[in-house]
Amino acid sequence: MIYIEQPPFAPWLGFCEALIGCDTLVLYDSVQYSQGGFQNRNSIKTADGIQRITVPVTRSAGPLIRDIRIAPSFDPADMLRRIRLAYARSPHVDEALHVLRPVLGAGHEWLVDLNIDLITQIATALGARVRLMLTSEMRLDPGDKTERLAAICAHASENVLWAGSGTRQYLDTAALARHGVEVVWNEFTDRHPMYDQAWPRQGFVPRLSVIDAVCALGWAGTAALLRTSFDSYLPRAEKGASA
Repeated sequence: MIYIEQPPFAPWLGFCEALIGCDTLVLYDSVQYSQGGFQNRNSIKTADGIQRITVPVTRSAGPLIRDIRIAPSFDPADMLRRIRLAYARSPHVDEALHVLRPVLGAGHEWLVDLNIDLITQIATALGARVRLMLTSEMRLDPGDKTERLAAICAHASENVLWAGSGTRQYLDTAALARHGVEVVWNEFTDRHPMYDQAWPRQGFVPRLSVIDAVCALGWAGTAALLRTSFDSYLPRAEKGASA
């Protein structure tokens, strides 16, 4: 089974579940960078509510994700300080920072290299054995979105696509089926697992960076949470059209 997404920074739990549950995860780095997306930022929970942690970037008009440079103003130490301050009362904050610190401080010039490094280290910490691939390393002929997805699946020798519910609006499951690709909807937003989150008086907030869960549960605990969620959902997951 394959999952395809633009490379995110400090990804949310839905992405991390794909790291654990899928055989192949393809990072779509050969499309245009969209300002305001999750390629260079994500959310954490603080005493003052939800805040963004952001990697500043420099860019010219219309570059691809793989062409985005990290701005000289990026301050890894400040980002790590903000995370520690936000989760100072959480039991596993040091465990989370142990994985984050070397990547953030590695001096990456390109955003995609930072994200790939971080995703790789997160996958390792979660005990995931997923194969990571980049679309920039594939020969993909121009075509519509569905044709490109089918080509990516073929390149990776995968025929089951683990698809987010947000793609229902445009994903042509019948066309993919004609290419031999079956779609399974992961519907993660509707089944987002809950845990003992920091700052409980604010209530549980879903869709945060995996950092939030790891500070609460540790890497092994987060992996167990995601594995349980995946294993219980997959047998009843809805499939896309086959014709």
